[in-house]
Parts: sequence; C-alpha cells; structure tokens
Amino acid sequence: MKKDKKTQTLTKISCANCGKDYFVSFVADGHRKYYCDECLKEMHKNRKEGKIKKVFDPKNEKYMFDFICDICGEFRHAFYTPKRDKDGKLWCKECLSKQTAEEQKKSRKNVRIAPASQAAKDSLPFKKEEDDE
Repeated sequence: MKKDKKTQTLTKISCANCGKDYFVSFVADGHRKYYCDECLKEMHKNRKEGKIKKVFDPKNEKYMFDFICDICGEFRHAFYTPKRDKDGKLWCKECLSKQTAEEQKKSRKNVRIAPASQAAKDSLPFKKEEDDE
C-alpha cells in the first residue's frame, strides 16, 4: 500500500517586525502578529540573553547549563558553569581563554631583555671553553 502524501498549506504573511512577506505552514487568522524566522530567532535570543538555565542530562547523569555567551553571541550547552565578569556579562570557555591569551600577550610585550654585561657573563655557572695549549 502506498501512503498518501499530505498536502501542506502555505499561508502568506507579513512579518510584524521587519515587514517582509513570508510563508508559514499553518493557516493564519490575521488577528495576531506573525514573524519571519530571522525575527523570531532574534526575539528568542534577546529573551534568553544573560540567563543561565540548569538542565539535567539523563544520558550523562549530570547537570548541564544552557546560556548565550554575551561576547560571541553563541548558544552554549555545557557541563561547566559560565563565568560572569564584573559587568555581569556571561563568558563561555572559548571566549574566556581567548581573552586571557590576549592579556598574556599584552603583558609579554612589556618585558625587555637587557644586554648582559661582561661581569654578568663571567659569573655564569657554566665553564667557558679554553683554548688548548
């Protein structure tokens, strides 16, 4: 037996946020505001920004944390608790490691190696090679 293909009804709507015409897979009644996918993603991202959700993962039997990194803007699903800086922004491990690496590079640039004097060279713990007599 062949299964009957379901027909999908597409309704043309106008996004309430950006005004673009968009097709949805349900019948729109016209009494509500409808949004395109890009505007919906942005709205959900803005709603979740700055919040940490603790979720139990039954597969690994651990708690995981869902959050959006305020630096890179990516949604993270991680086993570690995200760090907050003094301004209250959430940092993922990747952004935090990049930041610390940049700070280490900046601090290394301030180090200068002074030329060794002859007295300092003479006091080095290794032996100098002497000419064979």
